[in-house]
Amino acid sequence: MRNLLSIAATVAALSAGALAQDKITLANDDVLTGTIKTMADGKVTISSPLLGDVTVPMSNIKDMVTQAQVDLATKNGDLLKRRIVGVEGGNLRLEGDTTSLSLDNLAQINPPPVAEPKWDGSLKLNALWTDGNTDRRAVGAAFDASLRRADDRISVDAAWDYSEDKDGDATSATFRDWKLNQRRAGAGLKYDHFLTKRLYWLVTSRVLGDTLADLNLRFSGGAGLGYTWVEDSTTTFVTEAGLSYVNENYRSATPSEDYVAARLAYKVTHAFSSTTKLVHSVEAFPSTEDVEDFYLQGKTEVVTSLTESMIASLGHVIDYDNTPAPGRDRVDNRVLLSVGWSF
Repeated sequence: MRNLLSIAATVAALSAGALAQDKITLANDDVLTGTIKTMADGKVTISSPLLGDVTVPMSNIKDMVTQAQVDLATKNGDLLKRRIVGVEGGNLRLEGDTTSLSLDNLAQINPPPVAEPKWDGSLKLNALWTDGNTDRRAVGAAFDASLRRADDRISVDAAWDYSEDKDGDATSATFRDWKLNQRRAGAGLKYDHFLTKRLYWLVTSRVLGDTLADLNLRFSGGAGLGYTWVEDSTTTFVTEAGLSYVNENYRSATPSEDYVAARLAYKVTHAFSSTTKLVHSVEAFPSTEDVEDFYLQGKTEVVTSLTESMIASLGHVIDYDNTPAPGRDRVDNRVLLSVGWSF
């Protein structure tokens, strides 16, 4: 008697376990039981105790029932948490709902969790020391970061460069003194809000100070539209256009200038391999008040990974000001070899 009771209890437990499983009925009336793990791209995966993971096209499923609530992602972007109690007339019947979910509107069952957006960027350092016929010491740093979310993007960057030469003219009163030959610092901030997958509106601002260019502060701030022409696993190409207010304040007695300018910009990123990429961008500010007054900056950089987080880069930066301070050149060129860290 005791053995019979044990066998009966075991059979009852196994039966209850089988009844508690999810169930898929195929078009040929075969039945699969187990746990429905996911549905994506029109195929359902069920984990069967006997067969392991089995993937079945939705078109071959006549009925489907889950014992617990599952996450249902719709093609409209909604996320529901319901128990599926059957399939009828091309719709999922959901527990507790007076309406059904159309199979045509079902995107996924138990979609993978969406990764939290995180900042992506780098910090790079460069330095130079020479001693002999030319005595020079130089140091610089550059930082850039961006945060991409579903509907918007924030971008920030900053750069600083400092350099001195030692006066080697024995007849000069400043012989062997260090003389400044570069001190510049700048930063930018931009916010993009996507209207469609490719079109976005933006607001942007930028500041720059350059001692040897007699520039105490150049400020620009404005708004516009951008469009993403190419965005795939290797290449990104965007263009932007809008209006900006520009103010240039000089270190000398040269009068300050301010004007409204058009802002025209583009940026290309291309990955040559999994470790090396090219980044090229141009940002121009032609004045709407004086055709002769415009400023642009172009950047070209090749970045390669040395380790998982350490990078090296070779870059060229050109600043062109068609109306510089009196006695200053229109063009400044910089070539920078840097090492740094990505995140």
